[in-house]
Amino acid sequence: MEALEATSNGTKTGSKTEDKTEAKPKKERARRYLPSLPSAASAADMNQVEYLGLCDRTAVEWDSLRNYEMFSLSPDGSFPMMKASRSKAVRLADREVMMVGGGRCFRVSLSNHPTQNKPQS
Repeated sequence: MEALEATSNGTKTGSKTEDKTEAKPKKERARRYLPSLPSAASAADMNQVEYLGLCDRTAVEWDSLRNYEMFSLSPDGSFPMMKASRSKAVRLADREVMMVGGGRCFRVSLSNHPTQNKPQS
């Protein structure tokens, strides 16, 4: 009796062992050597900075934030956080990762606009 594999349109086809090929080994990619980030030698080499930011007055849904967008859980913008992925957020104060399922938060954006209350000379 003949070994049959499949039928197609009422015709019988025999098994073909020559069609089967072994899986080819994957080529390894050439590693890209990228420069590392420059680092300061100590805290004495660093400058103190202050950032001005704007915080939304109305809360938005977690799903409406884009990845790497800053937000706060309070309307005054304190304790800023950053959305890392669909289900993770990072507290910027201590870089602690938190799992998030959903909720409402206040969008925070860093501002590069000068303050309107400048001292006049």
